[in-house]
Amino acid sequence: MSVFVTYGRRAMAAVFFLLFYLRELTMSSLLLARDIFRFRQSFTHGIVKIEIDLKSDMALLAFVNLLSMTPGSLTVDLSPDRKNIYIHTMYLGDIESFKLNIKNNFERRIKVIFE
Repeated sequence: MSVFVTYGRRAMAAVFFLLFYLRELTMSSLLLARDIFRFRQSFTHGIVKIEIDLKSDMALLAFVNLLSMTPGSLTVDLSPDRKNIYIHTMYLGDIESFKLNIKNNFERRIKVIFE
């Protein structure tokens, strides 16, 4: 595969990720603002352990920082072997669907861009 094809694919993935992330950022900000202005909060918070497959330092750094910048979530810890990440979320709901959302939407997209 040509170097230009690889960089073009990564560039397009970065553009689509930016659009995806802006949508996620907007939706989570609105959800958090709604709960701040309500008298009764509707969130169930918790810490979730998620297995990750990212190998490069840059991909891992982007993953951790982008998750932490999203309102309602915070990266708490990374295991010493860098295979598990612990995320605190204000909107847990179903644990398995939360894990799948992080793996399929964030990790998969970041992996395409950085690895």
